[in-house]
Amino acid sequence: MNRRAFLFGTITSLAMPAVARSGTLGLAELRGSLTAPEARPIVRRTGDRSMELQAAINRAARAGRPLYIPAGRYEVSNIHLPDRTRLVGVPGETRLVYSGGGRLLYSEDAHTLSLDGLALDGANRTLSDEDDGLLSLAFVEDLDISRLLVQGSVGHGIALTRVGGSLRDCRVSGAGGVGIVSTEGRALAIAGNAVSDCARGGIHLRRWTAGDDGSTLRDNRIDRVGGGGIRLSSAGNVRISDNDLRAIEGVGIVADAGSVGAAVSGNTIDGAGLGIALLGGNGDRLSLVEGNTVRNIAGDTALTAVGGRSGGVGIHVETPGSVTGNIVEAAPHLGLSLGWGATLGSVVASGNVVRRTGVGIGVSVLAPPEQATIVTGNLLVEVPGGAVRGMRFAEFATDDLTRIGAAAWPGLTVGENRVA
Repeated sequence: MNRRAFLFGTITSLAMPAVARSGTLGLAELRGSLTAPEARPIVRRTGDRSMELQAAINRAARAGRPLYIPAGRYEVSNIHLPDRTRLVGVPGETRLVYSGGGRLLYSEDAHTLSLDGLALDGANRTLSDEDDGLLSLAFVEDLDISRLLVQGSVGHGIALTRVGGSLRDCRVSGAGGVGIVSTEGRALAIAGNAVSDCARGGIHLRRWTAGDDGSTLRDNRIDRVGGGGIRLSSAGNVRISDNDLRAIEGVGIVADAGSVGAAVSGNTIDGAGLGIALLGGNGDRLSLVEGNTVRNIAGDTALTAVGGRSGGVGIHVETPGSVTGNIVEAAPHLGLSLGWGATLGSVVASGNVVRRTGVGIGVSVLAPPEQATIVTGNLLVEVPGGAVRGMRFAEFATDDLTRIGAAAWPGLTVGENRVA
């Protein structure tokens, strides 16, 4: 893998030089003076403003000062953000439009970066790398991004590589790739963002080698995206909480076999091919699926995004841990699905409410007997195909275990479930 494939993304911005004075930002030449600048009209020139913006960013970063970019439209490309860059715009009014020819905004060597209140418009122009983002940042240890509007990227919206810090209160839409991609994240906080109408997914955390990512995804809203809402690839120890996902093509939230120790809690998924899926792996860290609401799951065809597991399922879990206190409503195949063939860790499923699903809970009967599976204390309503049934992969292998019992499978306990 070459360096360009590893360092995806690009961005642009434009502005006039600025200094910070008494907590405010104003237009002035960056000469170290704290004197109030003389008021002058802002001259808007047509054409590309890249050289002007780059020079202003470099001066401000060297001086350790924020650069204020007034409201307006600025056509720029290949803007490099050095260490200590702080760009401030007027939310919704400072628009940096990609003029083509490579990248928009990018950084590969900054320790700290701050961007606030900018609109980044890709204008659907080609990026230099198919895995680029309109905003592409790498190796940033302390990132502070807020209130960005990112739209019209033919690649990803925002692409981050080995980045720590926070990305919050941004809106990303119309990307040909994924809305927000983080590769080899460093405990990144992604919070309060809105991602919509992106072709290949909402938010994707990925690592080249399986390991702890430690990132947090919370309070994000994801609408009308293809390729899945939130996806973890070899990214362990990630917390996914209180996100709102609607009209998702594919899986709402999925963690692959290398993403051990995920905690998925308090999320709402309304419309998806499969609601939540935690796929089995070799990790011994327990996972948690708690307090989620999953509704209106689509047909039950196999989904390639989760290795051919069945769609039409509210929550599918293969990892060891707890599936507790969730609500699943309206899924044609299964409300809860525990295991896939022999892949099932020791898991307890209790206190869940399942209504209007083909079968309430499906549990693999091919799992090793030393793995303890406990299905108890669940409420199952309007489940015409049975309350709890044994599974061989996607096929039903038993009648309703709440009636015939589970004594034939030593590792499986089914009891005290209420069927209505």
